[in-house]
Amino acid sequence: MAKKAKTPASSNGPVERAEDPRERIIAAARAVFIEQGFDLATVREITLRADVNVAAINYYFGSKDELISEVLSIMMEPYTTARIAALEACQKSAHPNLPTLQDVAEALVRPMVQFSRDAVGDRPLIRMIQQVRSRPREITTRFFLRRVDPAVFRFIDAFGHAVPSLERRDIFWRYNFSIGSVMQVLTDSDHATYRLKNLSGGLCDTDDDEQIIAQLTAFVCAGFLAPAVKTKQKDAALSQSE
Repeated sequence: MAKKAKTPASSNGPVERAEDPRERIIAAARAVFIEQGFDLATVREITLRADVNVAAINYYFGSKDELISEVLSIMMEPYTTARIAALEACQKSAHPNLPTLQDVAEALVRPMVQFSRDAVGDRPLIRMIQQVRSRPREITTRFFLRRVDPAVFRFIDAFGHAVPSLERRDIFWRYNFSIGSVMQVLTDSDHATYRLKNLSGGLCDTDDDEQIIAQLTAFVCAGFLAPAVKTKQKDAALSQSE
């Protein structure tokens, strides 16, 4: 069980000084992007916190967009790698059979829950993903296409094998709903809000990552096992074939 989060130090001041200016820029950019979003974050604010001159961004990264890509890579790579590793582990464990729906669901949920929490109980990875989703830009779209989507398709295939009665279209829908539920719960379990814990009067212990994983895994499984939805388009196609 995760320890109760402590109040983090303010991120408004200069980033703790590292020897390498490049590392200071990345740390400062990470904080500013999470707080202000990519559009509102300024090179001036980042360099001020990193204690470097304004030209350092271009010198080390070439542009603000390339700095965004570098920060995303540093934050997302451990999580994306862990997702693939978790899926491969459950597939190897199940061999020669296919992994169960619960195994695939947990492989999806667990890395996101565990890799999103920092040392003080905040969820910086979730905050960063929210910035990407709420204000998309070309650099972040390209990043997700190259670095995230390959893992998504592997999970789509795994869920398709686990629930063969569902059409591929429905697998995509339910995968997306699953990611949405994970994002929602982790947002409301962030130390900065503790919304779910407060809303439930403490019934939902969002300091306990294993409880979050268990609840989300059960929810995702139930979603994939729900009856298939009949759409008007599908019904019309069936009528024409009769």
